[in-house]
Amino acid sequence: MIITKNNYKEHQIGGKAQKLFQLMEQGYIVPFFFCVEGSEPEGEVTSYLEENFSGETEFSVRSSASVEDGSQTSFAGQFQTYLHVPAKKVPEYVKKVMAYGKDKNLATYCKKQGIAAEQIKMTVIVQEMIDAERSGVIFTANPQGILNETVIVVGNGTGDNVVEDRTETTTYYYNVTDELYYYENQENSVQLAEVEIQELITTTKAIQEHYGYPCDIEFAIKENVIYLLQMRPITTLKSEQETIVLDNSNIVESYPGITRPLTQSFIREVYYQVFKSLLLRLTGEKETVEQIDDILQHMVDVANGRVYYRISNWYDVILFLPFHKKIIPVWQEMLGVQNKAVSSHMENKIGACTRCHTTCSFFSLLVTNPQKMRQLEQYFKEVLAYVKTLDIGHADSKRCLEIYQDLKSRITSKWDITLANDMYSFLFTALLKARLKAKKVADYEIVTNRYISRIADIESMKPIEEMLVLARRAKAENKIGELESLKTNDEVWEYLRWESEAGAEKASVFSTDNLDVFAKEIFNYLEKYGDRNLEELKLESKTFRTDPILLIQRIVQYAKDDIKLPDRENLEVPKRGLTGWLAKKAALGIRNRETSRMNRSRLYGIMRQLMLKVGGNLFAAKRLECPEDIFWLFYEEIEQAVADENVQLMELVYSRKEEYERYDMLPAYSRLVFAGDVWNKTPSVVRENDHSRDSGVFKGVACSNGVVEGEVLIVDRPTMDMDTRDKILVTKMTDPGWVFLIADAKAIVAEKGSLLSHTAIISRELGKPAVVGVRHITRLLQNGDYVRVDGEKGEVTVCR
Repeated sequence: MIITKNNYKEHQIGGKAQKLFQLMEQGYIVPFFFCVEGSEPEGEVTSYLEENFSGETEFSVRSSASVEDGSQTSFAGQFQTYLHVPAKKVPEYVKKVMAYGKDKNLATYCKKQGIAAEQIKMTVIVQEMIDAERSGVIFTANPQGILNETVIVVGNGTGDNVVEDRTETTTYYYNVTDELYYYENQENSVQLAEVEIQELITTTKAIQEHYGYPCDIEFAIKENVIYLLQMRPITTLKSEQETIVLDNSNIVESYPGITRPLTQSFIREVYYQVFKSLLLRLTGEKETVEQIDDILQHMVDVANGRVYYRISNWYDVILFLPFHKKIIPVWQEMLGVQNKAVSSHMENKIGACTRCHTTCSFFSLLVTNPQKMRQLEQYFKEVLAYVKTLDIGHADSKRCLEIYQDLKSRITSKWDITLANDMYSFLFTALLKARLKAKKVADYEIVTNRYISRIADIESMKPIEEMLVLARRAKAENKIGELESLKTNDEVWEYLRWESEAGAEKASVFSTDNLDVFAKEIFNYLEKYGDRNLEELKLESKTFRTDPILLIQRIVQYAKDDIKLPDRENLEVPKRGLTGWLAKKAALGIRNRETSRMNRSRLYGIMRQLMLKVGGNLFAAKRLECPEDIFWLFYEEIEQAVADENVQLMELVYSRKEEYERYDMLPAYSRLVFAGDVWNKTPSVVRENDHSRDSGVFKGVACSNGVVEGEVLIVDRPTMDMDTRDKILVTKMTDPGWVFLIADAKAIVAEKGSLLSHTAIISRELGKPAVVGVRHITRLLQNGDYVRVDGEKGEVTVCR
């Protein structure tokens, strides 16, 4: 019996034939085909071919059993496909395919799968042969378990060449969230044009949405036309697998790019303890918190060497809050979360008593938040004073680890109040914005930016303000020449007359006696702000404290540039009324948030000092090649190495460096969706696509007012010696240490960020226009482009 797209609904057919007919019906490009069922097809098939095709046409003849390509079993390799079959031999090959329905191997396979072989109904697909120039397979989700990554494998010739490895192939990995991809190619392998990639992605995405599950689709390309040949579910992805969503919104500002293992160990534990303390504070129920311990242990995660939020776990915590349906959109906006879908394990699982207690605790926290933040600041000062009593410079490795654990415990038990302050800042900023909108204030978003600018006594501005004081003094006292003569850290130590031999020991034994006043002020600066620098929350990062030559270089540059900061007083905020009250509360929350961030950088500085001391001890024992190699180890590995002198480290560090070099080749995707466990890739050769700009205007989020024009400087890997004078900085994200780079620049544009991101806060305080959330802007612009940044409309325009 001959079945075509005109009558297939009248027949009970299964397998791939039904899906192909549906694709044809939906208008997707597939070659003309029909299917055959029954045991004596010769005469009917011959007649059909003679009526519809020339005698020179060739065909592919393939199986479509009722159980084939199912969601649980694929029956891969159990049936047969024949290509380039002449028209006159089609009936013969149809019978051959039919015969596989009775094959002994098939019966064995069915028994293993728990399927009755005698119930299998065999159908045969006959397709006009596409003598493809290129062909391949597209998986709408990575079969290894990444649901938002489409994988395309393409090679020369027909599909059997690709499947049977008879041709070199190129494999594309396309992140559908970011619309970015990279590819790995073999020698002389064929590549797809950008328009072909986009057409495949668009078409197959629609197919997956139609069927509701990830698909494995074969395609062919001839004379620039794409043909879809067959489709099946991806059986390696099971619907019962837990979906894990990793998102780098906001956290990428603190941990951009590759983050080394020791920092990963530290922040996993810190986030766990801080969120655990917060929920204990909110619920007062130890048993409830213990029940979600696994969720709290995975507030952050790492994939391919990059740090992410496990975003569903964050929603789990937020669901404990009253009015969480109102709070979640505010939280998403303030953190710059692009994908608004909410997934959670805790929906409808929180009891009424718990909610009642949490509601009371939440509103109590909002009311008392400013007081508690002042108490936290005082407590942190006491911790810093305690640290100064410790003789870290002469501590052995075991003692350093004891101090490390002690300090972590002291801080994390109190630090949860900063999360409450974050929500305080978010809510009052959102209420201020909503208030201005309700009052029909023209350009209410611009006005919101003005009202939360020039915040008095904000901590994040003090490092740049005091550094400029040092720079002006260096110029006035003719110190520039002697500062420029310093070329190394050791020369700076000598200039400051350190009284110890090297490294992390210096700060603990330094005496300011007999220093000239200027050198003493540099020392005081290091004491207060030496831990503020680029990527300061990575323990492996260099800071002014670890590498004071960076501070000297920056002072010299500022002395020559003669930078002037804008007036710090904000005269625009209403002093009375609800609008003024909301603005005052939002500004207070932001100020306290920046204070806690500064203290956090100091805490990380202490931890960095402790770990460098351990690294120095291991280096002295010839177990590491340099003290900084300590950052390539996870904390558990360091503990083992300190406890057991026989633990070998050098080879481990070497292999770890190689591993992370491969991670560094991969694009930094904003979101990864895993089916099952999180896993890392191990690419060999990675090539990225280049984005072409279709227009000269790019939209983002306006977060700091003003309009300027200037030359673009793409900042991928920022360094303190980077010359940013009068440039438009274009980057993926910033952190607090960027204050030293932005001060010299005209404006800043970032791919990530929100109204309360580091980029936004620092830019507003420095009076620099800023636009954040501009997708792919580091790829769309180039060094030397001349652009206009409109921080009021949220636009970046290429001028020439």
